[in-house]
Amino acid sequence: MTPEIQTAIALGIVVLAIAFFVTRWVRGRKKPGCGGGCGCSSGKKF
Repeated sequence: MTPEIQTAIALGIVVLAIAFFVTRWVRGRKKPGCGGGCGCSSGKKF
């Protein structure tokens, strides 16, 4: 393999890993409470 191909493969793996972790982080964030559909308080009172 040429060094250019190895570099491209390594960069592709890094991009895929970053995309995986960002997707996991975004899906892991949850809103407090149940989303507001059940009538419960959201926790913040103004």
